[in-house]
Amino acid sequence: MTGISAAVIAEAFGFPQPIGRLESLGQRGFREAWRLDTGAGCMFVKRFWPHDDLPWRTDLEQALEFEQRAVHAGVDTPAPVAPTRPAFGTVARIDGQGLFRAFPFVEHQPLADSDDVAEWIGTTLARIHRLRRLATRPEPNWWYGGARPAQWLSWLDDGERSHKSWAPALRENLDLVLYQTTGVTDTFNDSPPYAISHRDVEPWNVIMTADRPMLIDWDATGPESIPLEAAYVFTEFARCGRDEPGLNSIRKSHIAYVEAGGEPLIAPKLDRIIGRHLATITTSLRGYFDGGHSDDQIRTRIEELPAVVAKTRSWEQILANATTRP
Repeated sequence: MTGISAAVIAEAFGFPQPIGRLESLGQRGFREAWRLDTGAGCMFVKRFWPHDDLPWRTDLEQALEFEQRAVHAGVDTPAPVAPTRPAFGTVARIDGQGLFRAFPFVEHQPLADSDDVAEWIGTTLARIHRLRRLATRPEPNWWYGGARPAQWLSWLDDGERSHKSWAPALRENLDLVLYQTTGVTDTFNDSPPYAISHRDVEPWNVIMTADRPMLIDWDATGPESIPLEAAYVFTEFARCGRDEPGLNSIRKSHIAYVEAGGEPLIAPKLDRIIGRHLATITTSLRGYFDGGHSDDQIRTRIEELPAVVAKTRSWEQILANATTRP
């Protein structure tokens, strides 16, 4: 693939004549980002797919539509630039170069452990959860385990026949794996209401600008359990820089969430943490992202499951104490 030029990007998004060249902001896998100065100001440009066609286009179209809804609702997030000739949504296709998006460049810093965004997180998540409620229960997604019990048994059989280094660990922890796999799915099914949501509200997707935090990266948008996502998000942000979640941080997030129209958490569950850990194992066993997950890494993740479950259940008590008004 040949290098992309500033002039081609400017034409794709209708920018005035670019000033200087594209300034690389780094590459991770097939994703690459640049900064571009133009007559209309500085722009952030991202190539998120290196080919002209996207296999999950329908899912991304829905995610981008929800992102626009969030922008219009006042959620603190950068507003995308509409391409001159959209391939779909706010995506530009540059033949032979892939699919691109662009945003006005926002001067920012990554979220630091010392940044207190607890109230902002609660308010922002409540606004997102009001945007599109679902009348019916959706299927659990990757965040909730990623496999059925029968699939785990099949992987175990294959692993033992192939003498995989992770197979003894899975055999030893099989009862716990199957119990948690079923339990996480049951918790999701028993945790209404449901909504379309961002689904990836994590510290690395929050940036700090001069005047406020901003939430970025809506590509994972989809159906979610409102109480399970809220419980997970409050806990994850409350444990930044800590060994366990801070009770006061969770309390601040929860109060802000309720004041912004969110429903109070009652007997909150953190099964999403366990589900995500299981899903990292199933992703590896399915062979996704070849080269990134060795057999020994899979073994380590399986061996870590008992500790993850114990830690999660202890954090649920902190969460319950924080969301119960004194």
